Amino acid sequence: MSVFLRYLLFQLPSWALVTVLLVALALSDVLPLWLALAVPAALIVKDLVVFPRVRIAYEPSVEHGGGDLLGALARVDTPLCPEGYVRLGPERWQARLTEPAGRAASGDVVRVRAIDHLTLVVEPEAGDACEPEGADHV
Repeated sequence: MSVFLRYLLFQLPSWALVTVLLVALALSDVLPLWLALAVPAALIVKDLVVFPRVRIAYEPSVEHGGGDLLGALARVDTPLCPEGYVRLGPERWQARLTEPAGRAASGDVVRVRAIDHLTLVVEPEAGDACEPEGADHV
């Protein structure tokens, strides 16, 4: 199915609902008929004009699964013993150390080694000298 057709099918219910409601108001003499038809027409034109900007949201995409997070550096937000939270750029993630008996203090740098559902599996970064990307921009 084409991206444009998918977009139109997604917009169709709102166009129909607005049109039915406004025509009902026009038939009840609450609105003039020209307004009841002009508003849905404007809504359709607006959606067609916006389509090039939102097209990417309707394109089929490959499941990302967070693979781009693997190997990233993060800063420990709450102590990991072995679970807690880390900051990866501006985001706060639940994290768990690879070693169940391990610990990492707040402010330590860790590297993402795996992802388990919505939990990052991390290990302490050797030589805390590396600055994680975006960690201090929080």
